[in-house]
Amino acid sequence: MSASTPRGSPARSTARSPARARRDRRPVPHLVARSSLADAAALVPPLDAAWPAVTPPRRARIRRRLAALIAAGLLVAAASVAFAGSHPVLARLTDAAAVTGNTFATGSWAAATTWYLHNNPTPPTANTAAQFNLALDATAPTAATLYNYDTNCESRAGRSINRNTGLVSEATTCRYGTWRSAALVAARTLNGTATLTVWARKTSSGGSNPTLRAFLRVFNPATSTYTELGTGNVTVTAESSSPWAAHIPAWSLASVTVPAGSQVEIKLVALNGTRNVEVAYDTTAYPSALTLP
Repeated sequence: MSASTPRGSPARSTARSPARARRDRRPVPHLVARSSLADAAALVPPLDAAWPAVTPPRRARIRRRLAALIAAGLLVAAASVAFAGSHPVLARLTDAAAVTGNTFATGSWAAATTWYLHNNPTPPTANTAAQFNLALDATAPTAATLYNYDTNCESRAGRSINRNTGLVSEATTCRYGTWRSAALVAARTLNGTATLTVWARKTSSGGSNPTLRAFLRVFNPATSTYTELGTGNVTVTAESSSPWAAHIPAWSLASVTVPAGSQVEIKLVALNGTRNVEVAYDTTAYPSALTLP
């Protein structure tokens, strides 16, 4: 019997049960460290302190939830990869029109396009000298009066086209006229029949009938070069004293692409016969126009 055990009391066992040992476990001892820059104390565990044997229940639940979320995410990713490997994947396409060097054409015209021949200014308000590279656009004429469009060539209303060789290279004033569209913002493909409705008659009565020739071509303003799309010829039979008559040269086009930035042009010349040609345009009565398929 121990000397410290009271007399008459039974001997008390020094061994503790496991449950009591867990209850009596004391916190890991800490050292008190004082900052050299502040006067406040901070508790710092010793370097040889053992990691707590039991994780607090709340942290365990959070870790289990995080593990479940990560596992679910991995399963979803794996399913997405498997699905993409065996099924079509939808993608949102964006317009690449602004990409430099894009060579894709935007397709055929949505509908037949009609561009009218104009003078300058338009609507016409007075007589003018002969002008070239005039406007060709979708604005229908609104003027009621047909003025003299070439006071330096003829004194008659309209525009005179004097006969010569009829070549596309004609560059003499009074022997040709040209109309151009604005530069195309996107490439276009022409499929079908293009027509030019031009109101014309002879400049004087009698003599043999002249031929009015129309060139349909594409102008590249960056290089000042042309691409010929076709030539259309019509015979002008109306006398100078007769009403203006509509003449319609046509071109059959198959998968002809007009590049972006280019302009569509109409050039008129005359040949054959013994009389010159005069044309009318840019008025409500004589709306000469180019129609593209």
